[in-house]
Amino acid sequence: MMKKYFLRIASLACIALLGSCLRGDDPEPIPSGGMTFINTFIEAREVYYRLDNNVLAEVYPLGYRTYGPSYRPLPLYVGSSRRFEVYSSVEGARLVDTNIMVVDSALYSSFVYGTHDAPRHFITEDRIPENTDDPRSIAAVRFYNLANTAHRVTLRIGDAEPIEAFSNRATETPETGKAGEDFIPVPTGTYTLTVVDENGETLAERQAVVNLAGGSYTSVFLTGDDRDPTTYYVGMVRQWVN
Repeated sequence: MMKKYFLRIASLACIALLGSCLRGDDPEPIPSGGMTFINTFIEAREVYYRLDNNVLAEVYPLGYRTYGPSYRPLPLYVGSSRRFEVYSSVEGARLVDTNIMVVDSALYSSFVYGTHDAPRHFITEDRIPENTDDPRSIAAVRFYNLANTAHRVTLRIGDAEPIEAFSNRATETPETGKAGEDFIPVPTGTYTLTVVDENGETLAERQAVVNLAGGSYTSVFLTGDDRDPTTYYVGMVRQWVN
């Protein structure tokens, strides 16, 4: 009888201890943001990134006209002054050396473009458009001119009248890139994406028909170089937003 009593007490103690351990083992989430890396730097086969002097292995190296990570934005610990660098695969030339701020739960995208003589870069914050009741019911787009070109370019989405914000865009500066970070809602559907110059001449067309479905948030951009017009290309990245 006494033996059964002590066994029951021991069992209850173990259950209580286990419950306490489980509660105590729940880790506190580490504050972090997330970043997508988009490489449209035409003068190198690849680029690579460093944050606080550490190479970001998840996007090492990142090829021209590609983005990463492909599965989700790369988690980055928060910080008000984190050193961010981008290097070219051509003799390890440094293209970007700046400080960035990472805020908890914010999502970002890094765009690198330009030339070795004049590299350019900007970081966007990737957000659902304001006053959106159901983020899954809308499609939204933003457009950038990231080509090395003297042309002012316009994005045409199917046969619709071009959106003003996507019209007559010179090659982005870091300031205009940041200023154009907001996604603009567009009608859902399948479209051909075409970029034309200031004279209405087609520079590039997306080869596959694009489905702008509800819940999709898409960065569209022109890449390429005036020195070889065959390099013009309409790139796009489906973005994570919050």
